[in-house]
Amino acid sequence: MKFCRTQMPLHPLCGLFYLVLLIPGLAHSEERQPIEQLEKIIEKQKTARKSLKDQGLLLEATNTIDILSNVSGGLHQKTTLTGDLDLLLTVDLKKLVPNWRGTVFLYGLGLYGGDPSNNVDDIQGVSNIAAPNTWKLFEAWYQHNLFKRFSLLAGLYDITSEFDVIVSASTLFLNSSFGTGAELGAGGRNNLSTFPATSLGIRAQAILTDSLMVRAVVADGIPGDPNNAQGTHVRLKKDDGLFGSMELAYYKYSTADLAQTKEKTLEELPRRLTFRRIGRSAPLVYEAKVALGFWGYTTSVDQLNKVNSSGEPVKQNGTYGIYGLAEYDVYYEKDDNDQGLTLFGRAGMADPNVNRISQYYGGGFIYKGLIPGRKIDRTAFGVAAAVNSHEYKQSQQREGKPVESTEITLELTHSIFVNQNLVIQPDFQYVINPGTVPGRNNAVVVGARLEVNFNN
Repeated sequence: MKFCRTQMPLHPLCGLFYLVLLIPGLAHSEERQPIEQLEKIIEKQKTARKSLKDQGLLLEATNTIDILSNVSGGLHQKTTLTGDLDLLLTVDLKKLVPNWRGTVFLYGLGLYGGDPSNNVDDIQGVSNIAAPNTWKLFEAWYQHNLFKRFSLLAGLYDITSEFDVIVSASTLFLNSSFGTGAELGAGGRNNLSTFPATSLGIRAQAILTDSLMVRAVVADGIPGDPNNAQGTHVRLKKDDGLFGSMELAYYKYSTADLAQTKEKTLEELPRRLTFRRIGRSAPLVYEAKVALGFWGYTTSVDQLNKVNSSGEPVKQNGTYGIYGLAEYDVYYEKDDNDQGLTLFGRAGMADPNVNRISQYYGGGFIYKGLIPGRKIDRTAFGVAAAVNSHEYKQSQQREGKPVESTEITLELTHSIFVNQNLVIQPDFQYVINPGTVPGRNNAVVVGARLEVNFNN
């Protein structure tokens, strides 16, 4: 499959965002007719969407914009805008076909703007929505549920929607390492089957007990086309190899969590729409989560620090890694259990012979409702450390390119829920040893994320 390409920013979407900002002021104008017409259009859209939803068709759209400026250090002092338009269709087949427990999911992306990491030259990525400009089909899969505790999924699949997920961090922080650990995200020849390119895969998931879940996936080892980032590409070649992963996850629920999960359907649970790909069939409301995952590639890869008699890198069949993660709601405010403090942490290791990043450590906290009267807003601080492998450092030193051991990013962010349609999120990141290049000044990145939700 190949889809149309574009390298131009989606200016109409930016204009629509400004319109959303202007609506509160326009409401006080004496000229009410344009606003009333807009309200009628929105109301018709809501009615039509509810009708489709009742028939099992859920349409969703969100536009997310990051405006980030590298004000000090790194490579360039420059401001960059990057954007991600998400278009999603979920078909609940049990509403269309009686007694059929299946779901069809289609996910399209419109990616535009620049990459703020080009100004920083970091290895972890200061914006998790930055990608080559294109329109593409990101996911397309079918999931079938069996015996209420088992499900199978097949198709174009984002592995990190369910594997290696810390929901509290993934749905909030801008830095990519808080979504997928740096050692896993860069573990393959063309990275993992996740944003912005996916591959065909099969995932199985079983609920062993009310608190214990196991999931496994097998996918094509090279997502997309390494030589063409435009559009959607499905290539199945022998030398692609396979990617496989298994994760065991434990969830702890409070009484309120269980009630909320039972009373609300998946699409009604509180979360950021842009990251609908996060934890799609996993529990989203819980008090604590602990998970352990193993992953590996069968793809042939180059060793970093060994060459043959011809000076070519020695090939190695496959690579592997392991990760562990946890998040825990450690404190609830006395009068409101929806507000409080969540702690999270993650550690990962990858084969040092073939992976530049052999270790990753991250952690931090999120406080919901820290500012009085703003109980939905969230304030967060996190630390992410990507460690170069010993083999990589030796290979660079052999070429006369010494490197630092670790890149560390500190991120402080605060999400402001203006209303159901708009979230504004100021963000600050401090990158220590960007790119692990000796002598490079630490980078200071400031900016904001704007998320416009077109579904309410």
